[in-house]
Amino acid sequence: MKLPLVFGHRGACAYRPENTLEAFELAFQMGSDAIECDLVPTKDGGLIIRHESELSGTTDVGSHPEFATRHRTQLMYGQWAVTGWFSEDFTLAEIQTLWATERIPEVRPGSAKFDGQFRIPTVEDLLAAPFADGKTLILEIKHGGHFKSLGFDTAAMLAEAVLASDWRARGIKLVFEGFDYETVKDMKRRLGHLSDTTFVFLVEGWGMPAAENLDAWLDDVASNVDGISFDVELLFDKVVRDATGVQFGQPNDLVAKAHAKGLTVFTWTARAEDAKYSVEEYYHQFVALGTDGVFADHPDLFRDFVDGLA
Repeated sequence: MKLPLVFGHRGACAYRPENTLEAFELAFQMGSDAIECDLVPTKDGGLIIRHESELSGTTDVGSHPEFATRHRTQLMYGQWAVTGWFSEDFTLAEIQTLWATERIPEVRPGSAKFDGQFRIPTVEDLLAAPFADGKTLILEIKHGGHFKSLGFDTAAMLAEAVLASDWRARGIKLVFEGFDYETVKDMKRRLGHLSDTTFVFLVEGWGMPAAENLDAWLDDVASNVDGISFDVELLFDKVVRDATGVQFGQPNDLVAKAHAKGLTVFTWTARAEDAKYSVEEYYHQFVALGTDGVFADHPDLFRDFVDGLA
């Protein structure tokens, strides 16, 4: 059985507020082969590490009266409304007055105990962190197309930060990813000449082609980027999710087809809380897919499971 690499999803996000330096460092201490983070822009051209540009779910922005007037509603891609406080309305200096909070405290009260203790890092902070030396960092640009329509060229901003960093001299490897295909291709055009870089297209259900177009679509992806990362629900014939957890059906052949095109294949996200029966049974279904890497919220538990199969 092919054993996957273990990726700390937003760091060790089951134990510390996600996308903080403290969550990333803990994930490496727990044995992660890499950590993943998400990048969104600030008003003045910074790239901060947050899963979404809407800040109220993972920071204490709502408790800052000086920012009350920034609360608004905007359309994402002109299609769905999101209400809150948005990173693109704040300068980097203003973002640095905020504290990180746990996104789902009712599920992860242990992580929530660290609310208000960690700052919001930038991509430069992560690239400069000593714990990253010799490690692999997975950098995801969020909503690249949306931000480009607002005047933020996030691929260019990330390339500038990467080129100014000494990451190669410190033995760091970088993986760049995103759901916006054009943004991933743009990142590869800007940074693909560098060694120790990989470019990965993230895909969930809305991004999949019709079955009759799958082969040509995979050919196109393989000709433009290095890998593809599938929502795990795309890799089974059925998925049943209810209050007791998630039950997967039988694996399909999507991983094999992508591998046959020469693509590296990742999947996401292994969350121990989603186990319908035992956590071991749940994790086994991820491992049995034969992907090259799995993103996990509890990287220590997934690391132990994978190592036990070696």
